[in-house]
Amino acid sequence: MNARPARPQRTHRSGPRPPSLAGNLWTLAALLLLLVLSAGSALLRLGPFNEVANLGIAAVKALLVLTVFMRLKTDNALLRIVASTGFAWLAVLIALSLADVLTRQPLLAPW
Repeated sequence: MNARPARPQRTHRSGPRPPSLAGNLWTLAALLLLLVLSAGSALLRLGPFNEVANLGIAAVKALLVLTVFMRLKTDNALLRIVASTGFAWLAVLIALSLADVLTRQPLLAPW
């Protein structure tokens, strides 16, 4: 008498399952740990590699947000291809900017 009605089957049109609370909490913990790492690396004297370390940390943060919160891990292949192409283009732009900054000669003051 008190039987629950069966849940309807999920189809490809209903989208991926939302992430679980535990998955969101693990992602939050990882993002907070990466935040502490990036704030802590600002206090270290790494020279030009400080930017490299912070860009690497930012890339890991972006990958976490892309895979978990944008649900690219469980979504269709076309969306993953488009997102990975955009991320690869962003990586090329960052690499070119970093190459420009790291190869500049310091300018002396004219006075």
